[in-house]
Amino acid sequence: MANEDDDVVCLDESFFINDNYQLTTFTFGSEVLQLLCLQSASTDYDLTGQLVWPGAMLLNNYLSKNSDMLQGCSVIELGSGVGITGIFCSRFCREVVLTDHNDEILKILNKNIELSVSSGSCNSCSGLVAEKLEWGNSDHINHIIQRHSRGFDLVLGADICFQQSSVPLLFDTVEKLLRLKGEGQCKFILAYVSRAKSMDTMVINEAVCHGMQISEVNGTRSVVGNLEGVIFEITLL
Repeated sequence: MANEDDDVVCLDESFFINDNYQLTTFTFGSEVLQLLCLQSASTDYDLTGQLVWPGAMLLNNYLSKNSDMLQGCSVIELGSGVGITGIFCSRFCREVVLTDHNDEILKILNKNIELSVSSGSCNSCSGLVAEKLEWGNSDHINHIIQRHSRGFDLVLGADICFQQSSVPLLFDTVEKLLRLKGEGQCKFILAYVSRAKSMDTMVINEAVCHGMQISEVNGTRSVVGNLEGVIFEITLL
């Protein structure tokens, strides 16, 4: 039996953090990106944003083939991680807001923004910023709304549906962002990777419950990282 006087060891986030980032090259169409990221990361303390997930590759490949939709647009990305999608978009957009809720992830996200700005590769480097955004957090959402009161043309999300508890909060946040521009003026493009049938159903149901129409983009269903992925376009009804 353990002694009552035995020390209890409590591990905080710093125990799990691996910040040995590698400069990695990614190519999407004619665009080449260099980003700091990990090849693997701990799932503890929600540090999954330190690496590039299959859904981000799916979304970036889709956007590279349809870059006309990005020209001159204002974009906000949810769950940006290391920023591979948002920074790709900055090659075409006038404004890109990358968001994440984890402070450790925001550090590497800002480093990657600095890399992109210093290389001069973004279309409008002054419009490429990172903001803290925890889905469902009114203070965070209101801060972004105040700073970007004209709204966005596109809301993007790549491989961001992992935990069932976060999906309603995700769609609460998306609904508020879509309403900034008004009905039909903004759409949510979600690169979704199927890992559980229950999540597949939940994502569709939450979109419908929030007064949205969710449509699969024809020709986008494919295998990514041994899993099935698809691009959804989601708009307010």
